[in-house]
Amino acid sequence: MRFLTSNDVAEILGINISTLKRWTENGTIGCSKTAGGHRKFTMQHVRDYYKNNKNSDKNLGLGLEKLEHKTIYELINKNDYEELAKVLADASLESNEVTVNNIVNGAYMKGIVASTICDEIIEPGSMIVENALRQKYISHVEAFISRKLITRSVESLNQNKPNGSFNGKTALCVNFEDNLPDLGVVMSEIILRHSGYNVLNTGSHAELGSLQDIINKKNVDLLLFYLCDMQCCMATVKDNLSKTASQVKDIVALADKLKVKVIFGGSGIHFLPDVSGQISNTFNKYFDLEKII
Repeated sequence: MRFLTSNDVAEILGINISTLKRWTENGTIGCSKTAGGHRKFTMQHVRDYYKNNKNSDKNLGLGLEKLEHKTIYELINKNDYEELAKVLADASLESNEVTVNNIVNGAYMKGIVASTICDEIIEPGSMIVENALRQKYISHVEAFISRKLITRSVESLNQNKPNGSFNGKTALCVNFEDNLPDLGVVMSEIILRHSGYNVLNTGSHAELGSLQDIINKKNVDLLLFYLCDMQCCMATVKDNLSKTASQVKDIVALADKLKVKVIFGGSGIHFLPDVSGQISNTFNKYFDLEKII
């Protein structure tokens, strides 16, 4: 889990350390403590503060203004997702990780639900980068770096306590190839965790026997695949489509045998026509994933 220091939180909220200390003591904002008595925070602590305090808008504005990102806060406050997606794309192409982090984390702390962040900000921002690649304004390397940077920021939502309580179920996400940005998989994991699932990831090239063992040992209830059709991903996968299709067929057959639900996400499924007919639960929008699970 990613922790924030007292200095980090004070800067975000636009307050001094003494005020933050007083707020933790009177319960205004939650925290945990190390064995040595040092306060540590997660983004969820900050988000809960915004949710529970009527003056949170004012404080968030001050914090972001101090961080020179007042414009981002204003866009978040207006729910201007289209403009946020554009800023996200530009920042990722400029390798401006601070701005990307502030968009993703700021939207989350403001209380925007995870599926909306994924569907309305991250996915459109990624498509802006993809379109620039298709029009040859940027290289594959630039697109890959951009997607990896966005993925790192989005992963921070996975490293914090989810909104929902644990529902007693376990989901297993299956990767297809090594070294992919895996943004779609990461966003799927976020939705699953925020819906109460314990989420596992196989990594790449998981063998069928190993999958069966992990499904049995971990009492897996749901298997999720994700394959987009963006060039930065398909450049790796397209030469192995028959292998990928065969792998998916085997895993779907195994899941059916073990009575495990299968979900396939992403528009890349149209590259696997023999597989698509075997899977009834598919999604392109993360809002739809919420409904399926």
